[in-house]
Amino acid sequence: MPEYTLDQLFATAACGTRAVVCAAMRRRSAATEGARLELDQSTDGLADCLFLRAATATRFRLDGDYRLLRCAAGGWLLHCRDSTASSYWLPAPAMLRRTSAQGHILEEQAAELDSFDLDSSGVAITFAPIPEGWTLDAVVWQLNDAALLGELQTLAPNETQGYFLLGSHTRYGQPANLYRHLIHGWVYEDRYAWPHKRRICSENDAHALHLVFSGLQRATGKRVYGLLKTQLLLSVLSRQGEDGGFRHGEWSENMESHYRLHASGMHLMMDHLAEGNDPSVANALAWAADFLASRPDNTELGTWFLHDDLEQSTVAMQQNPFTWIPSRVLGKSPSNMLVLNTHLDTLIGLDRFREQSGGAEHNAGLIYSAVQAANKVIALRPAETLYRIASIVLYLTFLPTVKAAKLPLYQRAIKRIGWKWLAPHFHHLKTAFPRLVMPGGYIDRAISIKGVSDAYQSINLMDLLRYLRRFPNESVTKVTQEALTFTRNSGILERWAEISQKEYALGFWAEALWHACTLFPDACYRTWLAEAMLTLEAKDMGLPPSLLGANAEAIAPSEQHPCPIPVHPSLRVANLSRCVKQEYLVVNPTNAEIELTWANPLSGSLQWQDAASHNLKVALKVPAHSWLHGKNG
Repeated sequence: MPEYTLDQLFATAACGTRAVVCAAMRRRSAATEGARLELDQSTDGLADCLFLRAATATRFRLDGDYRLLRCAAGGWLLHCRDSTASSYWLPAPAMLRRTSAQGHILEEQAAELDSFDLDSSGVAITFAPIPEGWTLDAVVWQLNDAALLGELQTLAPNETQGYFLLGSHTRYGQPANLYRHLIHGWVYEDRYAWPHKRRICSENDAHALHLVFSGLQRATGKRVYGLLKTQLLLSVLSRQGEDGGFRHGEWSENMESHYRLHASGMHLMMDHLAEGNDPSVANALAWAADFLASRPDNTELGTWFLHDDLEQSTVAMQQNPFTWIPSRVLGKSPSNMLVLNTHLDTLIGLDRFREQSGGAEHNAGLIYSAVQAANKVIALRPAETLYRIASIVLYLTFLPTVKAAKLPLYQRAIKRIGWKWLAPHFHHLKTAFPRLVMPGGYIDRAISIKGVSDAYQSINLMDLLRYLRRFPNESVTKVTQEALTFTRNSGILERWAEISQKEYALGFWAEALWHACTLFPDACYRTWLAEAMLTLEAKDMGLPPSLLGANAEAIAPSEQHPCPIPVHPSLRVANLSRCVKQEYLVVNPTNAEIELTWANPLSGSLQWQDAASHNLKVALKVPAHSWLHGKNG
């Protein structure tokens, strides 16, 4: 059985090959007896993080006089009594994992300890034998600055309140939760994804976590969040392929690229570059943009960006888990499902890269054509009477159980027709008379995917609002605002809330409303966002990352304001501030009124109103299950 001392492991890893570099950290890879090592090494010597993957039974030793402390940020601290020596953070338990040749996680379980010894001479940990075909994964931070211990041990309320991750739809609750995703140097979804029930790598989750850490870094001033952000950046860079692409293999064994995940990797890099120049990251970003720009389909409406690699041919699409309809409608390729949200997301990513890189003409023609295609698809209105009748039936299927039970008998019969026949065959109508925007405000996901994807309504809204921020268009604005109103008033929100497989749509609804609030002045969007926050808190799903106010795609870092931190840990804040405008929603999800005081006082005075739009001039108190809205000017 090999025995490793932590000092030796860090030293060995530091001598490994230089795999990935950025301005603040270096990723090095190395191997030692029976183990593979990945080291994220800060350039300022502040701290380093070691990932170890061993295939044989393992014993670890750390010499010195250490105290074992439970860490407020999660996991454990080995705090050295010698103030001149390093301390260590163990953010996650050692795990046994079985992985595929492509890097997918197939199974995992906690590693079993054989022994744990701690005395004044050191620490020794021995793990039980590892089953054949499995490996042991461990992660350790070496902290070379005592101030980091204080940052990890003293957390403000917003550091543990919970955040909804846009990739795996799971909840982040404390810094150590990063290592449910960041495993041996790569970021994974924190779920066993449909259809193969395996954990795939996800730039979506990497970017969502990066947004959380950006907001918390700005709010708290803690350096640890800068380290965690950079570690996420390195993890994304380390997965980039030789052609610039990120590959996932969510649906096949051929490691197809999913372009929304790829674009999220680009956004993470662009967020990093928005804070300062970093040539190695800029090169990787340009490489990634070229990859994404090379994957469109040419339609009679213009350039259309695909959902994933499989859409490039009907043969590859046989590996797609969806039931889809080969069709040349609108002059598209038969394998193109014409997915709206991915087209918009890719378009946003490429145009943001064009703008940020200073390349005014870079892919300008491609982007212009894609914008025209998006606007034309959104404007399609064939067979209006037929769609109006179909929508009346379809919308009955969106009702929550309580409302549906109160329908008259004839409407319940119509609803059953919609559920049993119309919804499963709706794609035939869409391919015969191509259209995504339905009468009344519902927007379907794609033209050529079987059935109806109602949970994508909130994702479509999020992406339409992001699109409008970059490509203002009066007609698209009208469609988007009608869709927001439909979502709020149709009963579909309550329907999502009662179906576990669809409740993730509520997180995207709140994210969409944050974008609406930062684009439009309408009071209704503030009310709807506060309501959405109450719903997410009641379901313990966490709030989407943009509510911290540090989304660099929407608000440049120079125009962001730190999210204020209420003293009371139950209060939740949506930071709607941008440039000189300060604006906040403060939501109380509890059963008791709470006085509003701040741990980090606001700069300047704000005007506050309650949920009924009454102006408040006395001590601020947030009513139970309600909110206050504050803004300057």
